[in-house]
Amino acid sequence: MEIKKFDSKIELVNDGRLSLFFTGAGSAFTNPYFQTNLIAVKGNTHVLIDCGTICPFVFSFKYHTKISQIKNILLTHPHADHIGGVEEVAFISKYSNKEKINILITDEFKQLLWDESLKGGLHYSEDGILTFDDYFNQLKPKLCNKKPFEIYNFDLGELNIKLFRTMHVTSKVDSYKNSQISYGVIFDDRILFTADTQFKPAQLEWILSNFNIEAIFHDCDVSGKSERVHASYSQLKTLDAAIKQKMFLCHYDSSCKLVNPRADGFKDFVQAGQYYIF
Repeated sequence: MEIKKFDSKIELVNDGRLSLFFTGAGSAFTNPYFQTNLIAVKGNTHVLIDCGTICPFVFSFKYHTKISQIKNILLTHPHADHIGGVEEVAFISKYSNKEKINILITDEFKQLLWDESLKGGLHYSEDGILTFDDYFNQLKPKLCNKKPFEIYNFDLGELNIKLFRTMHVTSKVDSYKNSQISYGVIFDDRILFTADTQFKPAQLEWILSNFNIEAIFHDCDVSGKSERVHASYSQLKTLDAAIKQKMFLCHYDSSCKLVNPRADGFKDFVQAGQYYIF
């Protein structure tokens, strides 16, 4: 793996190696670290993973890049720090770019996203009553596993993407059926991004047993105050050393200043504004 610093604009085309660029690495309300949104690039293929409330702002004022250049989006779950900027992107794509934006999304999440998150702002227009399909081209992944958890597969240009169902926010019953819809991502069967998830070591071990994972970018609540929603730093510390040595931690808050991830066996905290190249 190579780490490269941001130069002048976000690179949406590269030499063919898989690259992840985090526009932010913080939790929902930790503004100095921005929200955990990232861009995966491989050759001529790019995809924005999540687009939170401040994502369009961060693109312009931090990275001097127009978010209108984004052609492909993947959303992991419907919290505002992951989907809050999508309405703006949809309007820009339709009325400025005069084209639909591609969105990699299951049928189940498509319906929920529109009905419960986007419809209020996008439904009405001077062109009449609009629908999800007036703004987006759905790229529908194929279900390839149902157990032990759902896994979906999709080839986006030069990049293979697998979505796997995670447990992020659950009701009193700890099951996928009783949890908010949420997904993690595996790129090219090599790189794991959990997005927001509870601590689920059995799921993590299953993925590591079935895929040749080189690096893990894992949700981490350093404060430990949200263990029913986010994996905590203290929980992740209990993992085997071989797993921690592959693991970068993201979605953190200012409590990150109180710990030393390298001393505790992790790779490091994710740093926004740099490329992780594989």
